[in-house]
Amino acid sequence: MKNKTVEVKNVVRTQHMFETLLTRSMITPGIGLIHGPSGFGKTTTVTYMFNELTVAGQQPLYVRCYATDTASSFLARVMTEIGSEPMYPLRKMVDFIVRAMNERALSLFIDEADHIVGQPKTMETIRDLYDSTEQPIVLIGMEEIARRISHRKQLFNRISEWVEFKAADLEDVFKFSQELLDERISVGEDLLEYIRQRSGGEVRRILIALEKVERAAIASGESFIDRAAWGDGQLFLNHR
Repeated sequence: MKNKTVEVKNVVRTQHMFETLLTRSMITPGIGLIHGPSGFGKTTTVTYMFNELTVAGQQPLYVRCYATDTASSFLARVMTEIGSEPMYPLRKMVDFIVRAMNERALSLFIDEADHIVGQPKTMETIRDLYDSTEQPIVLIGMEEIARRISHRKQLFNRISEWVEFKAADLEDVFKFSQELLDERISVGEDLLEYIRQRSGGEVRRILIALEKVERAAIASGESFIDRAAWGDGQLFLNHR
């Protein structure tokens, strides 16, 4: 299968969300939230957007959080993204990051934010970065992150745009098949719907299934494969 990001509904909605953050009025806060279950394509979408923005000269920052993170390690990773060494005490890093974000109009994407949402010092530091720059900051996390952030009113009230990643529908699955599969192969709508049902609309599992279908079609020399042709072929581990 081709290695590319397909602009399905979740991707388009995320692009629109970030564009809204960039063009918002001065009275509207600029923190965004992307949330949804694992496997729905959040990180892939954000990476795609990050690359597109970089090409366009907007220079966003992307930081992935870890379970072991502290305010210090989080700030150190942001410093690395900016291209500088960590500084201590932490206030020096905050001041440096604020200055860089303001001077270079840097947006900040924070992936796997679930790992730090329970850390008051780190979350307050993120709020400090936003309040001192008013550059867009986007938090990315699992489906429960919105509820967890809601307990931090000062940060929660600064979220003006959000995207909840939804399960892929049949139109999305069809678009994946059209843009990712070998051009010589087409898949019947009934098989695409079967893949959607069996995957629960989870993008990661949809792509696994489509690659299996593609490999089977190439191996058999078939250019078209539908539900009947697929039969009892296995799409996922422990699923038929």
